[in-house]
Amino acid sequence: MANAEKTSSGSDIDEKKRKRKLSNRESARRSRLKKQKLMEDTIIEISTLERRIKENIERCKVARRRLDSLESENVALRSEKTWLLSYVSDLENMIATTSLTLTHSGGDDENVNVEIAAGDCRRRPWQEYSCGSLQTLASFKT
Repeated sequence: MANAEKTSSGSDIDEKKRKRKLSNRESARRSRLKKQKLMEDTIIEISTLERRIKENIERCKVARRRLDSLESENVALRSEKTWLLSYVSDLENMIATTSLTLTHSGGDDENVNVEIAAGDCRRRPWQEYSCGSLQTLASFKT
C-alpha cells in the first residue's frame, strides 16, 4: 500500500505541475498578446504624431511666408510714412515762406492773388516732386 500512496501523491504532484505549466503558458500567451497590442497602439500613435508634425511644419511654413510678407509690407509702409511726413513738412515750410498777397476789391468779388515761383512743386503736383531731396511718389510705389 505504500506504493499506492506514492503513486497517488506522485500523480497529484504531476497533475499540479501540469496545471501550473498550463497556467504559466496561458499567462505568457496573454502577456505576449498584451505586449503585441501595446506595440501596435504605439506604432499607430507614432504614425499619427508624425502626420501631425508634418501638418504643423506646413502650417509653420505658411505662417512664416505670411510673416515675411507682412514685415516687408510694414517696412514699405513705414518708408512711405516717413516720405509723406517729409513731404507735408516741406509743404508747410513752403507755405510759410511763400508770400501770399490777398487783395480785396470793393465789391462782392474777392480776388486772391497767390505768387507761386516757377520752380515751385505745387505748379505741377502730378509730376515729379522736386522740392528738396525727396523721392517721387511714383518711384516710391515701385
